Amino acid sequence: MELTKKINYRDNIVSLVSKAGVYIVFAVLIIWFSSANKRFLTIDNLLLILRQAAPIGIAAIGMTFVMVTGGIDISLGRNMFFVSAIVSYMVGRGGMLPLSLFDTPVGYLLVILISVVLGCLIGWINGELTARFHILPFIVTLSVGCILRGIGLWFTASATPSMVFFSPIANGRVFGIPVVIILFAVALIIFDIVLKKTVFGRQIMAIGNAPNAALKAGINVRRTVVLTYMLCGALAAFGGILSAGQIGGVALSFGEGNEFTAISAAVIGGTSLFGGKARIIPGTIVGIVLITTIMNGLAMINASPYVYTIVRGLIIFAAVMLDSMHFKGYTK
Repeated sequence: MELTKKINYRDNIVSLVSKAGVYIVFAVLIIWFSSANKRFLTIDNLLLILRQAAPIGIAAIGMTFVMVTGGIDISLGRNMFFVSAIVSYMVGRGGMLPLSLFDTPVGYLLVILISVVLGCLIGWINGELTARFHILPFIVTLSVGCILRGIGLWFTASATPSMVFFSPIANGRVFGIPVVIILFAVALIIFDIVLKKTVFGRQIMAIGNAPNAALKAGINVRRTVVLTYMLCGALAAFGGILSAGQIGGVALSFGEGNEFTAISAAVIGGTSLFGGKARIIPGTIVGIVLITTIMNGLAMINASPYVYTIVRGLIIFAAVMLDSMHFKGYTK
């Protein structure tokens, strides 16, 4: 009896930490950063945090769908680099899209369409190799990501091509609200509904929980998994051109590590690395805003650049550890 009480008490603590720990950490960090720098809690800085979070947050939504099925997409950051590099090449040295197009909405819509199509193609490759040939998604997406970065560097000739032409969208405002924040909010609402209320959402949840049972239930597992990777690829590509547009160019290191930020954001928000469990609202949004807030706060207190990498590593470790503890019930 005493042992049972101890186990229940321990499990309750683990459950509380996994559910409320993120919000507690969020509150503590806000208090710390705001006390260290009075400009931290200003409207301008809070909008800056949301602007910085939005592009990777959009990509993290796609990562969430892949992770629900029990998969993972390590090519996400390199997808962002590749698509941005190709688009900048087409507008710049490639000359396929004249700059005069961007005096009208047609040019922006065309860039978004091209990016989404390229992202879908990348996702299709990842999904087919994973689902049809049963290769581990980590290996598939890692390999595809390396190829994407190599092709992207080839197109850019290892230079830093401009993405300034996309700045009116990436840095634009509507009624004082940054366009990227509006796009992020719309994406959150749409895909939260897709995950919770649609047949597709229920199918990917079923696949994540028990793929063999889902197959016996008549779900086309291969097709559904491929669609999740295509969705992830499309959202990563869209997030990539928004991020590159904010910066104004595609640096050689652009996109590096974004996949781990997206994974961490999803896991912190309640998505399991083991599949079958996910939350987009408030889950993914809380995860990505928390990570961005930490990076912004470190910049505002003039932390050493080396600290950023350490903090990112700690965030990833903490997210994975909590997810593992919750999945296994912390029985040891």
